[in-house]
Amino acid sequence: MINTIKYSILLLFMLASFTACQNDDATSANIDAMVAEPGDLLNQAFPNNKVRVEGEGLTGLKKITLDNTINIAFNPNYNSDKSFIFTIPFDEKLGSRFGVQPITFTTANGSVTKNIEILQPVPTIAKTTPAVATPGFPLEIEGTWFYNISSITLAGKAVSYTVKSSSSIIIGLPADAASGSELAITTPGGTAKKTIDFATIILVSDFDGNGLRKDWTSYGDVESFNTSTAGGPTGNYTTLVWAGSTANGYNGSSGGGGASFLSASNTDAAKAYIDIDVSANVAGAQFAIQLNTIDGVNYGYNFKITDVNWTTKTISIADFKDNYGFGSNTAANLNPSKINEIKVGIAQGDTPNPSAIKFDNIKIRYQ
Repeated sequence: MINTIKYSILLLFMLASFTACQNDDATSANIDAMVAEPGDLLNQAFPNNKVRVEGEGLTGLKKITLDNTINIAFNPNYNSDKSFIFTIPFDEKLGSRFGVQPITFTTANGSVTKNIEILQPVPTIAKTTPAVATPGFPLEIEGTWFYNISSITLAGKAVSYTVKSSSSIIIGLPADAASGSELAITTPGGTAKKTIDFATIILVSDFDGNGLRKDWTSYGDVESFNTSTAGGPTGNYTTLVWAGSTANGYNGSSGGGGASFLSASNTDAAKAYIDIDVSANVAGAQFAIQLNTIDGVNYGYNFKITDVNWTTKTISIADFKDNYGFGSNTAANLNPSKINEIKVGIAQGDTPNPSAIKFDNIKIRYQ
């Protein structure tokens, strides 16, 4: 009996020793290096980089947690005792950020936490809206990685901006911006650059002595005409009044003809516009904008005032129609480089009596 007890104790001692040896053989999870691909960055990575983790005891990978909050997906088929691979995510909604942060790997042999630095990529500029900018107007910049912006410059000078998102910025263009200027967006990740093409803007008249057409006269059934009415949006403006006369059946005003406003290369009517500040004494007053006779056809564009406050009206040259604006043929195929005269009047057939239209800052723009 005593021998039996001795044998049992000996057997238990041997089993305990064997188990202890097994536990000694088990390797705790250990990380030697995290290498980003491509580029072989060590313990650093850009968003969307694949990262190869190297070490020991890495079998049975269960979970990867970045910055204590973001769970990272991985493919268990790429997991061995010595390594595994995962991709760095970046999602603002989940709290992704740049900089040094902890990353925890949970395996069948335990958990291990290391620090990894998420690097900010160089920003990119994909496009601008509109594609051809206009000095003095906002411009939307679309691209990627617009985080932590330190400056935005145009031709080396700082411009105002509003960040809509990490992929969209609205900048304010200075009125004197020159075509071909370089836009630069700078972040901790680097600088994105793009050459900005600007619209050609020709001032026809501001009625303050500036523009290509300074001396305006009226014609037809005009009651009164004043090219130096005080108090406009930028100084003096012009007032044209029609009080019901139909002796001529038409009226208008003009600064005269002369050399064409645009260059010979500006031939696309869809890219040409007329900008004019307008107002009136009464809603319903109908403007009639006309171009000089081009290729033997009179083109016009008519519109009614809906708000007597000053507003800027933009008209595409392609939207003008023949027969003084009342025809069915558009000016879509018109060569805008031939335009050398712009007339402003009142469409007498459908307007209040009297109508006093007010206009200022007439420009022709090509973009």
